[in-house]
Amino acid sequence: MRKALLLLTLPLVALSACKKEGAADQSKSPAEVAQQAEAMPRPLPGLYRSSAELVSLEAPGMPAGMEGQMKQMMASKATPHDFCLTPEQAEKGYEERVKKLAGRPDCHFDHYSAVGGKLDAQLTCTGEQGMRSVMTMSGTMSPQGSDITIGMDQSGQQMPGGGMKMTMHVKSERVGDCPKG
Repeated sequence: MRKALLLLTLPLVALSACKKEGAADQSKSPAEVAQQAEAMPRPLPGLYRSSAELVSLEAPGMPAGMEGQMKQMMASKATPHDFCLTPEQAEKGYEERVKKLAGRPDCHFDHYSAVGGKLDAQLTCTGEQGMRSVMTMSGTMSPQGSDITIGMDQSGQQMPGGGMKMTMHVKSERVGDCPKG
């Protein structure tokens, strides 16, 4: 069940570490974000197939072997995973997770738009020891699934080379009813 929720909400969870260049400061309050999240299409209950593909990874200060290991680990996650979404899980939709992110004191949405099934958002979080994460998400969400590109830009003194950038493509689609039994 946790895996199902993680895969379905991965695009929203990922909203904790990316940067959209040139974006004007359109900071949204938690209430504004929650209102738009409630309007997002709710997924239908059923069997879903989800995959996450690593599009790019830049970690300039990371040893070559470690960067290769990270890429290999992420590539292994690209294998599609099936999960069942119960009617109760589907009813919760995406807004519960978005509300948690919007309400974190160390994070704020630079912009958030979820209109007509299209998502465009940027979230900035500041962590311990000056760690900063900016995340962007863009794509589509429907009752049958989602197709989201997530960008993450993390920086901080404790990171080798001072930072890391990653782009992922996460896709989830309903492929039928959950198996009985």
